[in-house]
This record gives sequence, C-alpha cells and structure tokens, in this order.
Amino acid sequence: MENLNSILNGKQTVAIVCNQWGDTGKGKFVDLCAEWADIVARGTGGNNAGHTIILNGKEYIFHLVPSGILRDGEGKINIMGSGMVDDLGVLVGELDELDEQGYGYNGLRISERANVILPYHKELDGKHSSMQKGKIGTTGRGIGQACADKVARFGIMVGDLKDKDNFVRQLKRVQGHHFYLDIDIDKIVEQEMKHYQRIKEFVCDTDALLRSEMKKGKKVLLEGAQGLLLSIDYGTLPYVTSSDPSRIGLAKGVGLLPEDVDLTLGIVKFPFMTRVGNGPFPTEYGGKQSEEYCAEGEGNANKRETEEGKYGRMPSETLINFPDPLTKGIGIRLAAGEYGATTGRPRRTGRTDLVALKHAMSINGPDIILTKADCVAGMDEIELGTGYVDEQGKEVREVSHGSDIAYGLKGLYVRLSGWGDISGCRNYGDLPRSTSNAVEFLEGWTGARVRMVSVGAGREQTIVKQ
Repeated sequence: MENLNSILNGKQTVAIVCNQWGDTGKGKFVDLCAEWADIVARGTGGNNAGHTIILNGKEYIFHLVPSGILRDGEGKINIMGSGMVDDLGVLVGELDELDEQGYGYNGLRISERANVILPYHKELDGKHSSMQKGKIGTTGRGIGQACADKVARFGIMVGDLKDKDNFVRQLKRVQGHHFYLDIDIDKIVEQEMKHYQRIKEFVCDTDALLRSEMKKGKKVLLEGAQGLLLSIDYGTLPYVTSSDPSRIGLAKGVGLLPEDVDLTLGIVKFPFMTRVGNGPFPTEYGGKQSEEYCAEGEGNANKRETEEGKYGRMPSETLINFPDPLTKGIGIRLAAGEYGATTGRPRRTGRTDLVALKHAMSINGPDIILTKADCVAGMDEIELGTGYVDEQGKEVREVSHGSDIAYGLKGLYVRLSGWGDISGCRNYGDLPRSTSNAVEFLEGWTGARVRMVSVGAGREQTIVKQ
C-alpha cells in the first residue's frame, strides 16, 4: 500500500474504469484502492457486470454491490449510484451471500433514483434478442430494456417502492405503455415489495450523500462497470451496452461532474484482450471463426468444461504458442480463465489493440493499469495491434464505430519477445527485460502512463511503476 500511496496521495476522487471491452480486472483494483478510500461508489450498469476479487485464496464475485464491500468492517461507505439499474432479487441474493461469508454491509447505500429491473424487462430482452438479425449478445438480464424504459420516461425507481400504492400506480402506467405484454401487477408488487423491505434501510439520496461527504474531505473511489469500447456513446455500435462506462458516464452516475475526478485509472489487459458476445474484434485470434465458435451454445457455462476436456492435458506453453490462431486463442482463454463471471460464456481472445487503446485514452485519460501479463508465461512472441487493413487493402489507423466497416478490418501487428513466469515479481525492476520492453513500447506508441502492472490475482501481486 505504501507504493500505491505514491499514486493516490493528494487526490480526493479516483475513478477505476476499463479501456477495453470489460472483464479487465476492475474488481481487484477497486478492492485494493478501497484501503485508501472512505467511499466506494458505482454509477453505471447493472448485474450484467461481474467483478471478481481473490482474497486469502477465496474467490468473490459481485454483480451489483461495489467491490469495496469486503472492507465494510473498516467503516467504508459503499454506494450503488443513481446511474445504475438494480435487480432487487439479485441484490438481496448478494446480501445473503455476504451474510453467509460473515461480511457486513452496514455502510451500503442504495440510490433512491436508480431504476429497477422488473420481470417484464427480462421478458422483453428475450423477445428482442430472438428477433434480431445478428444477435448483439446481451446477458439477457433485462438491463437494456430497463435503460430503454428510463429514457422513455417509463422507468420505475427504487424510491417508488417506498409507497406500495405509488408503486401500483407506476406499474399501471407501464402496463399501458407495454400493452402487448401480460404484466401481472399483483405478482410483481408482492415480489418486489418483499425485496424492498430487505434493503429499505440502505435507500437514500446517494448523490446528496456523496457531495456532502466530499465537502468534509472524504476520499472517493469510483468503480466502473463494463468498458469504454462497450459505451453507448463511444463504443462499437450496435454491439455495446446500454450505459456509458467511461469516466464521464461514471461520474454522472454518482452525481458528480467529470472534472470532479482527480485521477482516472484505465485498466488494460496486456498483451492480450478479450470480448464477450458478438461484435467486431479486428485483433481476435481466429477472427470470425473464433466469434462463431464462442457463440455456439451461447450462455452455456459448460463451454469451459468442453475446452478443458479437449485441451486440458496439453501444456499451456504448447497451446499459447500453437500456430493455429483459433487454438492459440483457446489456450490463452484456458491459461487466463477467460470465461464470463456473469454468464460463464467463453471470452473471445485477441491481441491487445493499441489503436483502440488510444481511442479509449482520448476519453478516459493517459493513466493506465496493465493486467493479466502473468497469464502468458511461456509465450515465445507477443503481438500488439498497431493498425488495421480494410477489405480494399488500405491501412486504417483509427477506431471505426460502425460495425459494417469494423467487421471488415484485419489487424496489423508489431511482434516482441515473450517472457516466463512473472507472478513472483513485486517491483518493476524485477520484471524480465522483455516484459519491460513491451510495457515501454506500449507507452511510447500510445502516450500512456503505466501506473501499475498486475502479475496475479492477489492484492500483493501488484507492481507500482514509479
């Protein structure tokens, strides 16, 4: 923590976001930096997120509560902000799990203005997904439909459940809007009011609470969800989420302005990256073949068992150096455990895309954290994406937001030497020269400032780059 203070000292508000397509390791760094913070606040997304923390060898996965919740006993406040969409059943389940594990959540605060995901949102999600030509690959949890209702002014907020009669009136209004659905108001009221009774002591105006605490000098850590390339505003449309996971959207989702954030740390998987669901991925190992392979039996958590059964007996060094790109991608997925924390879906794997990173940095800023570098121990050679070639053979050096164009792009790469086991390194100078060369190439090419390098899942497996 002493080295980490060199980055955080003098800051009041720090944001941790993802500069790729999500799943980069935000949970670990929110948990790590929560020691410094007085308040941890999440402001975007819903239970389509899965933030994983490894503590004392045990894995914890949170979909809604902030990742700082494991430090509740230290007097931290954990805020679920107004920009989130909350499935109250899932939230109650997470509180039950915390009870079972012996963790408290007295400092949890839930925004009364956050929208609620209701059963008809999940029904709509399924209907819309089945009608789409070329599925976007949502988690099917009703996130997008709840966000759509919010924008259409038919959203129901957590605070609407304070009064049962008001909740019924709101549902009747929604029933008129979604007239083609069979909305069972009595059943929904019974279910959701039961959930609300469990959480009502934590519900408040979190925007006002956060601003009040900041005036007292309290330090704030903002926890992002999903990634910049999935942003509804800045991502690869239409294959995006329904919120803005950038530092701008995150600040707004907790009632702050972007300029209130003193430091934004953008997390980047390196030297590979991943994407869950469909959408363009120019640097993917195996290209379109990989996308189709990963989509087979989408949502089937047994895909990991299938891959482990077929490839698990081969040494990881063999798989990650395999000449066939699809097999190499599978090898990296197995070595790094790249399966969705929320869905169990296999994550598509590819080379770290430096062009896409520059795009993300133009919005989130230059300070980044590199993760997963330890997972490719034994890879003879790494590749980093430095551009694309379109279908006419023309070089492209910028991110395309239109899927029709982006799907036709193929990556251009620089090749650098790989490295061995770095999981025991604790200082930047301990890293093999090939690793530091790759880090410094990334910095020189993108203009990034690498502030930390993760060399494993544990809190202690973190190198602070001075």
